[in-house]
Amino acid sequence: MQSKCETSYRRSDLAVEAEIDRENAPGVTFEEYERDSVPVSVMTVGKGEGERTSGRPAGTYVTVTAKRPWLWADDRRDALVALLSELIGDAVQSVAGVRPHPDFPILICGLGNRAMTADAIGPKVADAVTVTAQLSVERRDLYDALGCCRVTATAPGVAAATGIEAADVVRGIAETVRPAVVILIDALAARSCSRLASTVQIADTGISPGSGIGNRRSPLTAEALGVPVVSVGVPTIVDSSTLVYDALEAGGVTLGPEADELRRVLEEGRSFFVAPKESDVVTEEMARLISDALDLLCRTS
Repeated sequence: MQSKCETSYRRSDLAVEAEIDRENAPGVTFEEYERDSVPVSVMTVGKGEGERTSGRPAGTYVTVTAKRPWLWADDRRDALVALLSELIGDAVQSVAGVRPHPDFPILICGLGNRAMTADAIGPKVADAVTVTAQLSVERRDLYDALGCCRVTATAPGVAAATGIEAADVVRGIAETVRPAVVILIDALAARSCSRLASTVQIADTGISPGSGIGNRRSPLTAEALGVPVVSVGVPTIVDSSTLVYDALEAGGVTLGPEADELRRVLEEGRSFFVAPKESDVVTEEMARLISDALDLLCRTS
């Protein structure tokens, strides 16, 4: 049996990487299927027992696995955009009670630090999505003819740069624009390098920024913001101590009482993170993928 100390060396924001016995997971259900050869995993966490089993808030976590989609042919990429759009729409319907429709107000928030490549997916999505709220005021005739959602977007930055918690910024904006739903976009931490830029997680539970790297900030949830919330995340980093711990485990090394030096290495590794060498491409292309999916959702619903 692993000690609490040992399991704490594994960090991940991905529900699909939760260390759960899927055959015996009280309060948690799993479903897997493929759409156009793209694997989709759905983990549903029930209140109470499911939360205790999984260590995650109650809700639905959808994981889409698409390896290096920026290298895909256009028709295959278009199918992936359509799939993501559909799944985000499903999550919106789950929390708001209705799918996006013409004049449906949506606030898109790109979380993260745009000055750090691996953390810039959120701000880049906020920059790229088609914003229509101002059009609804200045050219109402054109806006009505388009039949799209009323979209506002923001990138609130990080507290280290602004001195303001992102949750406080988003709450203030939500009180002003009064969206029916807030869609949060953020970079995530994974446990496995194979997940980096190859996974999109869609959840109806909100986000606790920085939780995957042990730097918890104020949560952005429906309770905290006063508005239904959907989150979309892409893993871009792996905690180096997680990589080392998993390598030790794969090699049959256990952290017994005499393994003080190994523990020291793992503790030091908590401050270092591994990102793909092509992080600039990863960030740009995954942000474009998600912004295209959001545009499709807001344009065709």
